[in-house]
Amino acid sequence: MFTKQTFDNNIYMKIFRWLYILFIGNLGLLLVNIPFFIAVISLDIDPRNLPLFVVTLLPMGAGMIALLGLIDTFKEEKELDPFKTFFQKFRQFGLRGFLISLLGLGSSIISVTDIFFFAKTTIGKWFIPLMVLLLIFGLAIMLNAWYFQVRNPQASFKDVFRISIYYGLRKWYVSCLNVFLLFSMFAMMFLKPQFGFVVTPVLFLGIIYLNTGKLHEKQKKNK
Repeated sequence: MFTKQTFDNNIYMKIFRWLYILFIGNLGLLLVNIPFFIAVISLDIDPRNLPLFVVTLLPMGAGMIALLGLIDTFKEEKELDPFKTFFQKFRQFGLRGFLISLLGLGSSIISVTDIFFFAKTTIGKWFIPLMVLLLIFGLAIMLNAWYFQVRNPQASFKDVFRISIYYGLRKWYVSCLNVFLLFSMFAMMFLKPQFGFVVTPVLFLGIIYLNTGKLHEKQKKNK
């Protein structure tokens, strides 16, 4: 009368397997970013330590796009070798992910530096909102570019950035939400490193992936 459940058709085992896959994805990101992890747990949050944080953050772009690639493969296939898939995506997209991240990192450095500079002058304070917009827009383009590069492996940089800028401007509120999620992910890394590196990255990036994917699907349907 009762069907004997096996590992393959047991919903609890499937959920456990999926959680394991996502957990391994987080570990892959941690391995790629060991220097940044060490900096976070050993250095105080102090402006004097900012150059060290920036330098150790450089591999993050390659790791983040690899994790997005893992999420994309997991969405399509559900069953995969997470460790092998993560580093396959790292080899496939790592260099491009790093180059794309330079846009976000560069816009962040310029914006934050200018904000501190303008804050010291009366007239300059009027330019602070512009610098905040530059910061948000640069990071939004970076996130969009990671997504579209993963979804279109053969696309050129020119095409990836063109569509990333288009979606970033057209649906600015989604861009703001994704940037907020990115800030939240890094806030968790600094405030609770044990969760911020091992648990939450795939959750935040997963939501960013879904947000950008839904946006793209809606635009395709409207064409």
